[in-house]
Amino acid sequence: MAICNILIAYNGSASSDAALKAAFFMHRKYGTHVTGLMAMPSRVDIQGRPWLPDTIQKTIVDLDREHTKEVESQFLDQCKGNIESEKTHWIARRSAFDATVSEYAHMYDLTIVGRGDSIVEEKRLELHPDRIALKSGRPVLVVPQGWSEQLFSEHALVAWDGNRSATRALADAMQILETKQLVTVLSVAGRNLGKELKGIDVETVLDRHGINTDCISINAGKKSISDILIEECTSRNVGLLVMGAYEHSKFREDIIGGVTNQVLRHCPIPVLLSH
Repeated sequence: MAICNILIAYNGSASSDAALKAAFFMHRKYGTHVTGLMAMPSRVDIQGRPWLPDTIQKTIVDLDREHTKEVESQFLDQCKGNIESEKTHWIARRSAFDATVSEYAHMYDLTIVGRGDSIVEEKRLELHPDRIALKSGRPVLVVPQGWSEQLFSEHALVAWDGNRSATRALADAMQILETKQLVTVLSVAGRNLGKELKGIDVETVLDRHGINTDCISINAGKKSISDILIEECTSRNVGLLVMGAYEHSKFREDIIGGVTNQVLRHCPIPVLLSH
């Protein structure tokens, strides 16, 4: 996958600013176009409240437009000096956020979303990157609040079990992995590993792409897979985690928790997620 066209879900929050910094880094590395997308419902559903006086309806519309322009200015001001003007783009939509970002993600090589832990106080602004990856079928890079290029390392870790979503994530991340100094492929022994194939394995695949690879297998014991992934990323100074999402149903993960859910909540580094 050639990375030429990046979408960033941008709403003006601290988390989306961290995601924008990641977009700047990728632009410098790959020369990408970067499009900011502000997808947000109106503060009040005017159509659902026809009894509102015209003056109040106009005030609501004006406030929404003013806020949209403020967020656009914030995005464009930060892009100046970081992305060439001809490669900087902006789209604003007053519509459901997750659904709209998912629709636009179909047209981009990669969508970058800030992890929503900084906007709990403003639930209507919160995006759900796992849902976007699930609905769009496209890779999503999730960036934690506070991320900066100074914290980044050229060491990536791939969570590997040989199943569908892991292979999809590996393929979606391949151009990124080709630029890394080291890629660690981590498998958890005895945890629903896919069938081994005679004559080919993931290490061979990465080697044929010219990627320096280290394959490890860990016995989980009583630890959860999410805890193992986060611990290995931290101890190995990993800068990017690549993983597939939702081998179980999303409903099941939302209700009782799961690897995707826990990693997205707690992982301190960017996570490239595919489904």
